Amino acid sequence: MLHPHAPIPHTRPGGPALAKPMVIAIDGPAGAGKSTVTRLVAHRLGILYLDTGAMYRAATVGLQQAGVAMDDADAVAAWVNERHIDFDEHGQVRLDGVLMAREQIRSPHTTGQIWRVANNGACRAHLVRLQQGIIGNRDAVVEGRDATTVICPDAPLKLFLDASPEERARRRLLEWPANEPKPELEEVARQIRERDERDSQREVGALTLTDEAVHLVTDGLRIDEVVARIIAYAVQRQPFLLEKLVADQLVVGRSRQEGYVRVADGDVHATPGSGWQLGLSNPSPDRLPGQTTIFARNTGGRQAGTLAQGQAIIALAGRGEHPTHVVALPMLPQTWYVIEPGCWHAVIQQPGTICAWAETRGLGEDRLPLSPEQIGELNQFVDVYLPK
Repeated sequence: MLHPHAPIPHTRPGGPALAKPMVIAIDGPAGAGKSTVTRLVAHRLGILYLDTGAMYRAATVGLQQAGVAMDDADAVAAWVNERHIDFDEHGQVRLDGVLMAREQIRSPHTTGQIWRVANNGACRAHLVRLQQGIIGNRDAVVEGRDATTVICPDAPLKLFLDASPEERARRRLLEWPANEPKPELEEVARQIRERDERDSQREVGALTLTDEAVHLVTDGLRIDEVVARIIAYAVQRQPFLLEKLVADQLVVGRSRQEGYVRVADGDVHATPGSGWQLGLSNPSPDRLPGQTTIFARNTGGRQAGTLAQGQAIIALAGRGEHPTHVVALPMLPQTWYVIEPGCWHAVIQQPGTICAWAETRGLGEDRLPLSPEQIGELNQFVDVYLPK
């Protein structure tokens, strides 16, 4: 997690419009997995993660410690509105500069009393101002019941993360304490439906699926697949979001003047006299959307490609001995993509797509199959970038 007060310059290509901060606002019902997913998305993108719920929890604990009458809404609002709540560089919530222990803010007692703050309009208004100040002019992933409607109404990407009551009940039962009687799935699902109904009818901070939000139902998806799909949606809206994060695997070269693209100064690691070779590629059967199960890594030099016709993506999976988490970028026109040696990758092309390539003569490659989990991640990017 990035330090909440560290300024982040926006130097992306594409002009002022595409250099704006990428804010991903995530809303959704209780038990849909928002906290886990948003934390992972922020970690993999290297941007700020803002857990707005932790701020409400910290205020609730502070009220109890201060002895404020919890049933006095005016007293609660007066006390909360004098507080400053933020996060340290590790993402731990602070109340007036004092770190709040996770086990304290996540205790059942705190959970049972948080509505005293969450349903108080004056408290929410104050906390929203603090939250918007933390986000500032930076890339961020924001989780909260009103993240898409109040905190970040202009976010480029709004998501309503959802799951059926039965799916959320199954997840809750998997985490049920071993020393407590476990209820039936139907009973937990019923309680979840009742909470959804209450949350959607609140006078303050109601749970709302806005027209511009992507409704992402996670039934049947693993967490890594959900994370991959959210990142794909974000890159779809901000094509340059991932480029700095994969700079050790991919160099992106763009036109600086009409008809001219600088790619690389050749390959300093190539054998003297080996030079470069040029070619065109049509998609082979194992490089069509939904068919890729093997990644390659180059040995002996670099490989540079550009999109000549159609649609294609470059999928990357790190530089280790084996492929890791998969991310992917759409190949944009008038752009060269230089794949670094040792990087696990695959170029996936729609039928009829043509790419032009320049590569070191004698270039070799290693090939390894992807795991089912990695294929699931890859397919999320393919579904978003290259829809059927």
